[in-house]
Amino acid sequence: MTKVTGIALALLLSALAAPPPAHAQPPAEVTADYDFFVGGFRIAEVGLKAVLDEQGYKAQSSVTTRGVLDVLLRGRAASQAVGMRGDFGQFVPVGFATHYRSRTADQKILISYEDSDPAEITFDPKATDSDQHAKPAERPGSLDPLTAAVATLMPAAAPDLCNRSIPVFDGKRRFDIIFLPPDPKRFDDSAPAPKWDKPLTRCLGVYERMSGFAEDTKEGQRYFPFDIWFEDSGNGIFRAVRLAGSTKLGFAIGNLRPPE
Repeated sequence: MTKVTGIALALLLSALAAPPPAHAQPPAEVTADYDFFVGGFRIAEVGLKAVLDEQGYKAQSSVTTRGVLDVLLRGRAASQAVGMRGDFGQFVPVGFATHYRSRTADQKILISYEDSDPAEITFDPKATDSDQHAKPAERPGSLDPLTAAVATLMPAAAPDLCNRSIPVFDGKRRFDIIFLPPDPKRFDDSAPAPKWDKPLTRCLGVYERMSGFAEDTKEGQRYFPFDIWFEDSGNGIFRAVRLAGSTKLGFAIGNLRPPE
Protein backbone atom coordinates (compact mmCIF):
# COMPACT_ATOMS: atom_id res chain seq x y z
CA MET A 1 0.00 0.00 0.00
CA THR A 2 1.40 3.40 -0.95
CA LYS A 3 2.24 6.02 1.65
CA VAL A 4 -0.36 8.42 0.22
CA THR A 5 -3.06 5.77 0.43
CA GLY A 6 -2.07 4.95 4.01
CA ILE A 7 -2.36 8.60 5.02
CA ALA A 8 -5.74 8.87 3.28
CA LEU A 9 -7.00 5.81 5.12
CA ALA A 10 -5.87 7.19 8.47
CA LEU A 11 -7.47 10.59 7.85
CA LEU A 12 -10.73 9.10 6.68
CA LEU A 13 -10.97 6.71 9.64
CA SER A 14 -10.29 9.62 11.99
CA ALA A 15 -12.97 11.72 10.32
CA LEU A 16 -15.53 8.93 10.62
CA ALA A 17 -14.67 8.40 14.27
CA ALA A 18 -15.01 12.10 15.12
CA PRO A 19 -18.35 13.58 16.26
CA PRO A 20 -20.30 15.05 13.32
CA PRO A 21 -20.72 18.83 13.03
CA ALA A 22 -23.84 20.22 14.67
CA HIS A 23 -25.52 20.87 11.32
CA ALA A 24 -24.74 17.44 9.85
CA GLN A 25 -26.88 14.36 10.06
CA PRO A 26 -25.55 11.72 12.49
CA PRO A 27 -23.81 8.72 10.94
CA ALA A 28 -26.02 5.82 9.88
CA GLU A 29 -25.17 2.41 11.24
CA VAL A 30 -26.00 -0.86 9.52
CA THR A 31 -25.70 -4.24 11.20
CA ALA A 32 -26.74 -7.53 9.60
CA ASP A 33 -26.00 -11.07 10.76
CA TYR A 34 -26.90 -14.09 8.63
CA ASP A 35 -27.14 -17.84 9.02
CA PHE A 36 -26.65 -19.90 5.86
CA PHE A 37 -28.16 -23.34 5.34
CA VAL A 38 -27.86 -26.08 2.73
CA GLY A 39 -30.39 -28.91 2.86
CA GLY A 40 -31.58 -27.62 6.21
CA PHE A 41 -28.12 -27.83 7.78
CA ARG A 42 -26.38 -24.68 8.95
CA ILE A 43 -23.06 -24.26 7.15
CA ALA A 44 -21.94 -20.68 7.85
CA GLU A 45 -22.44 -17.43 9.73
CA VAL A 46 -21.88 -14.07 8.03
CA GLY A 47 -21.76 -10.73 9.82
CA LEU A 48 -21.74 -7.21 8.34
CA LYS A 49 -21.37 -3.87 10.09
CA ALA A 50 -21.05 -0.45 8.47
CA VAL A 51 -20.99 3.19 9.55
CA LEU A 52 -21.81 5.82 6.93
CA ASP A 53 -22.13 9.57 6.81
CA GLU A 54 -22.13 12.26 4.13
CA GLN A 55 -18.34 12.14 3.76
CA GLY A 56 -17.52 8.45 3.79
CA TYR A 57 -17.99 5.00 5.21
CA LYS A 58 -16.18 2.17 6.94
CA ALA A 59 -17.31 -1.43 7.07
CA GLN A 60 -16.25 -4.79 8.39
CA SER A 61 -17.45 -8.33 7.85
CA SER A 62 -16.79 -11.83 9.10
CA VAL A 63 -17.47 -15.30 7.73
CA THR A 64 -17.31 -18.45 9.86
CA THR A 65 -18.07 -21.96 8.70
CA ARG A 66 -20.38 -24.07 10.87
CA GLY A 67 -21.62 -27.65 11.06
CA VAL A 68 -20.30 -30.23 8.64
CA LEU A 69 -18.61 -27.55 6.53
CA ASP A 70 -16.62 -26.47 9.57
CA VAL A 71 -15.52 -30.06 10.10
CA LEU A 72 -14.36 -30.34 6.49
CA LEU A 73 -13.00 -26.84 5.87
CA ARG A 74 -12.91 -24.77 9.06
CA GLY A 75 -12.90 -21.48 7.20
CA ARG A 76 -12.59 -18.04 8.75
CA ALA A 77 -12.55 -14.71 6.93
CA ALA A 78 -12.44 -11.13 8.19
CA SER A 79 -12.58 -8.05 5.95
CA GLN A 80 -12.44 -4.28 6.34
CA ALA A 81 -13.15 -1.49 3.88
CA VAL A 82 -13.04 2.28 4.04
CA GLY A 83 -14.04 4.86 1.45
CA MET A 84 -15.62 8.19 0.60
CA ARG A 85 -18.93 9.36 -0.80
CA GLY A 86 -18.79 10.87 -4.29
CA ASP A 87 -20.50 14.02 -5.53
CA PHE A 88 -23.68 12.04 -6.20
CA GLY A 89 -23.52 9.92 -3.06
CA GLN A 90 -21.83 6.97 -4.74
CA PHE A 91 -19.35 4.79 -2.86
CA VAL A 92 -15.70 5.46 -3.70
CA PRO A 93 -13.35 2.85 -2.15
CA VAL A 94 -10.03 3.94 -0.65
CA GLY A 95 -8.78 0.68 0.82
CA PHE A 96 -9.83 -2.93 1.38
CA ALA A 97 -8.23 -5.72 3.41
CA THR A 98 -9.24 -9.32 3.92
CA HIS A 99 -7.71 -12.26 5.78
CA TYR A 100 -8.87 -15.79 4.94
CA ARG A 101 -7.86 -18.91 6.86
CA SER A 102 -8.82 -22.56 6.42
CA ARG A 103 -7.28 -25.94 7.17
CA THR A 104 -5.24 -25.71 3.96
CA ALA A 105 -4.83 -21.99 3.28
CA ASP A 106 -3.97 -18.70 4.96
CA GLN A 107 -3.89 -15.54 2.85
CA LYS A 108 -4.18 -11.79 3.25
CA ILE A 109 -5.18 -9.46 0.40
CA LEU A 110 -4.87 -5.66 0.41
CA ILE A 111 -6.33 -3.44 -2.31
CA SER A 112 -5.59 0.29 -2.50
CA TYR A 113 -7.42 2.64 -4.84
CA GLU A 114 -6.54 5.65 -6.94
CA ASP A 115 -9.28 7.78 -8.54
CA SER A 116 -11.80 5.11 -7.39
CA ASP A 117 -10.04 2.33 -9.36
CA PRO A 118 -8.07 -0.62 -7.92
CA ALA A 119 -4.47 0.54 -8.19
CA GLU A 120 -2.35 -1.79 -6.07
CA ILE A 121 -3.04 -5.36 -4.94
CA THR A 122 -0.83 -7.04 -2.34
CA PHE A 123 -0.94 -10.73 -1.42
CA ASP A 124 0.60 -12.29 1.70
CA PRO A 125 1.87 -14.86 0.93
CA LYS A 126 2.52 -13.89 -2.67
CA ALA A 127 -0.04 -15.27 -5.12
CA THR A 128 1.21 -18.10 -7.32
CA ASP A 129 -1.59 -17.85 -9.88
CA SER A 130 -1.46 -14.13 -10.68
CA ASP A 131 -1.39 -14.89 -14.41
CA GLN A 132 -4.99 -16.08 -14.07
CA HIS A 133 -6.25 -13.00 -12.21
CA ALA A 134 -8.41 -10.33 -13.82
CA LYS A 135 -6.24 -8.00 -15.90
CA PRO A 136 -5.75 -4.33 -14.88
CA ALA A 137 -7.79 -3.18 -17.89
CA GLU A 138 -10.76 -5.20 -16.57
CA ARG A 139 -10.77 -3.66 -13.08
CA PRO A 140 -11.62 0.09 -13.44
CA GLY A 141 -14.87 1.15 -11.86
CA SER A 142 -15.21 -1.98 -9.71
CA LEU A 143 -15.81 -2.07 -5.96
CA ASP A 144 -14.23 -4.31 -3.38
CA PRO A 145 -16.58 -7.07 -2.09
CA LEU A 146 -17.33 -5.31 1.21
CA THR A 147 -18.07 -1.94 -0.37
CA ALA A 148 -20.25 -3.81 -2.88
CA ALA A 149 -22.17 -5.39 0.02
CA VAL A 150 -22.82 -1.95 1.51
CA ALA A 151 -23.84 -0.58 -1.90
CA THR A 152 -26.30 -3.48 -2.22
CA LEU A 153 -28.11 -2.19 0.86
CA MET A 154 -28.21 1.42 -0.35
CA PRO A 155 -29.54 1.90 -3.90
CA ALA A 156 -29.49 5.40 -5.33
CA ALA A 157 -33.30 5.44 -5.04
CA ALA A 158 -35.93 2.94 -3.92
CA PRO A 159 -37.16 2.29 -7.52
CA ASP A 160 -33.58 1.22 -8.38
CA LEU A 161 -33.64 -1.64 -5.87
CA CYS A 162 -34.35 -4.25 -8.58
CA ASN A 163 -32.74 -2.35 -11.45
CA ARG A 164 -28.97 -2.03 -11.00
CA SER A 165 -25.60 -3.69 -11.54
CA ILE A 166 -22.67 -3.61 -9.10
CA PRO A 167 -19.18 -4.34 -10.53
CA VAL A 168 -16.89 -6.16 -8.08
CA PHE A 169 -13.18 -7.03 -7.97
CA ASP A 170 -11.94 -9.11 -5.00
CA GLY A 171 -8.21 -8.93 -5.77
CA LYS A 172 -8.34 -11.91 -8.11
CA ARG A 173 -11.73 -12.20 -9.76
CA ARG A 174 -13.89 -9.69 -11.54
CA PHE A 175 -17.65 -10.25 -11.41
CA ASP A 176 -20.96 -8.37 -11.44
CA ILE A 177 -23.89 -8.56 -9.04
CA ILE A 178 -27.05 -7.70 -10.96
CA PHE A 179 -30.50 -7.00 -9.53
CA LEU A 180 -33.56 -7.34 -11.78
CA PRO A 181 -37.34 -7.40 -11.31
CA PRO A 182 -38.46 -10.77 -9.87
CA ASP A 183 -39.08 -13.63 -12.28
CA PRO A 184 -42.56 -15.18 -11.72
CA LYS A 185 -41.23 -18.51 -12.99
CA ARG A 186 -39.03 -18.71 -9.90
CA PHE A 187 -41.95 -18.25 -7.49
CA ASP A 188 -42.06 -21.79 -6.16
CA ASP A 189 -41.38 -23.73 -2.99
CA SER A 190 -37.65 -23.90 -3.74
CA ALA A 191 -37.34 -20.19 -2.84
CA PRO A 192 -39.97 -19.53 -0.16
CA ALA A 193 -40.59 -15.99 0.99
CA PRO A 194 -39.51 -15.34 4.58
CA LYS A 195 -41.99 -14.55 7.31
CA TRP A 196 -41.13 -11.02 8.38
CA ASP A 197 -42.79 -8.24 10.35
CA LYS A 198 -42.09 -5.62 7.65
CA PRO A 199 -43.11 -5.47 3.97
CA LEU A 200 -40.52 -7.05 1.69
CA THR A 201 -39.42 -6.41 -1.88
CA ARG A 202 -38.26 -9.41 -3.89
CA CYS A 203 -35.63 -9.09 -6.63
CA LEU A 204 -33.98 -11.54 -8.98
CA GLY A 205 -30.24 -11.46 -8.42
CA VAL A 206 -27.60 -12.67 -10.86
CA TYR A 207 -23.95 -13.39 -10.05
CA GLU A 208 -22.11 -13.01 -13.37
CA ARG A 209 -18.53 -14.20 -13.75
CA MET A 210 -16.47 -11.80 -15.82
CA SER A 211 -12.77 -12.76 -15.57
CA GLY A 212 -10.06 -14.05 -13.27
CA PHE A 213 -11.59 -17.44 -12.57
CA ALA A 214 -9.60 -20.66 -12.63
CA GLU A 215 -9.11 -22.38 -15.97
CA ASP A 216 -11.29 -25.32 -14.97
CA THR A 217 -14.26 -23.01 -14.41
CA LYS A 218 -14.03 -20.86 -17.52
CA GLU A 219 -16.01 -23.31 -19.61
CA GLY A 220 -18.63 -23.70 -16.91
CA GLN A 221 -21.69 -21.66 -16.15
CA ARG A 222 -21.26 -17.90 -16.28
CA TYR A 223 -24.56 -16.78 -14.75
CA PHE A 224 -25.76 -17.85 -11.30
CA PRO A 225 -29.28 -16.62 -10.44
CA PHE A 226 -30.62 -16.24 -6.93
CA ASP A 227 -33.61 -14.66 -5.22
CA ILE A 228 -33.27 -11.92 -2.63
CA TRP A 229 -35.78 -10.16 -0.39
CA PHE A 230 -35.18 -6.65 1.01
CA GLU A 231 -36.81 -4.79 3.88
CA ASP A 232 -36.99 -1.00 3.92
CA SER A 233 -35.08 -0.19 7.10
CA GLY A 234 -35.45 3.56 6.63
CA ASN A 235 -32.86 6.27 5.86
CA GLY A 236 -32.42 4.82 2.36
CA ILE A 237 -31.15 1.47 3.70
CA PHE A 238 -32.63 -1.80 2.43
CA ARG A 239 -31.40 -4.80 4.40
CA ALA A 240 -31.38 -8.17 2.68
CA VAL A 241 -33.64 -10.48 4.70
CA ARG A 242 -33.21 -13.69 2.69
CA LEU A 243 -31.02 -14.94 -0.18
CA ALA A 244 -31.79 -18.24 -1.89
CA GLY A 245 -30.15 -20.03 -4.82
CA SER A 246 -28.37 -23.11 -6.09
CA THR A 247 -24.69 -23.64 -5.24
CA LYS A 248 -22.14 -26.41 -5.76
CA LEU A 249 -23.11 -27.71 -2.32
CA GLY A 250 -26.85 -27.70 -3.10
CA PHE A 251 -29.72 -25.26 -2.68
CA ALA A 252 -28.65 -22.63 -0.16
CA ILE A 253 -30.64 -20.16 1.91
CA GLY A 254 -29.24 -17.25 3.90
CA ASN A 255 -31.50 -15.75 6.56
CA LEU A 256 -31.09 -12.45 8.36
CA ARG A 257 -31.29 -12.99 12.10
CA PRO A 258 -34.29 -11.13 13.51
CA PRO A 259 -33.62 -8.60 16.28
CA GLU A 260 -33.50 -10.16 19.72
